[in-house]
Amino acid sequence: MTGRHGVVQPEDRPPFDLADAYAVETPDDNRGLYARWATTYESGFIADNGYVYHLGVAGAFAEAATVDDGPVLDVGCGTGLVGEVLRSSGPWVVDGLDLSPEMLDEARAKSTGDGTPVYGDLHVGDLTATLDLATGGYGAVVSCGTFTHGHVGPGAFDELQRIARPGALFAIGINPDHFTNLGFAARFASDVAAGRITEPVVHRVQTYASGDHVGQVSPVVVFRTL
Repeated sequence: MTGRHGVVQPEDRPPFDLADAYAVETPDDNRGLYARWATTYESGFIADNGYVYHLGVAGAFAEAATVDDGPVLDVGCGTGLVGEVLRSSGPWVVDGLDLSPEMLDEARAKSTGDGTPVYGDLHVGDLTATLDLATGGYGAVVSCGTFTHGHVGPGAFDELQRIARPGALFAIGINPDHFTNLGFAARFASDVAAGRITEPVVHRVQTYASGDHVGQVSPVVVFRTL
């Protein structure tokens, strides 16, 4: 079988495995995993697991956002799930950033109801390194599914805060185990104490609507830069 981008999709390819996603330890692991699964990510993993975390992240953003909170950078945008929701629910201009060029190819193909591309600019970027983005260029940052992998820790917020302007709105989904164990809660507390961000509001939203992990909730951390 041939996929949408002309990539051969073997009929016997095993489904996207959630354990594989959580097991990635390096940026190269991440690139390899999503290069293999980009064209079947939504029809496989998203559909099979009833994944709805992106709806909660987009909802938490929209609840706090104003028309002036843009442009928005969707960090770890993947195939464009969050961007689609944001573009259908508000006036925001959305750019995307992801480590995987193959996932960005999927996001690039997404369009709104009137045929406009969901994303303005799409950038390949590694959150464990310096981003090739201008300082203070974004009025908001959203992320869903990136801070679920152990190789992307709270240190990534150095760069994300750099590329955000003062007053920028953040709505960041974080793995519930990583939130405390990998130091995210401590990082945000330190940023508040240093006057870098407002006191975060933590929403707990549904991660999966069906499947083996139904009932799991995950945090979405919402704050503004100062």
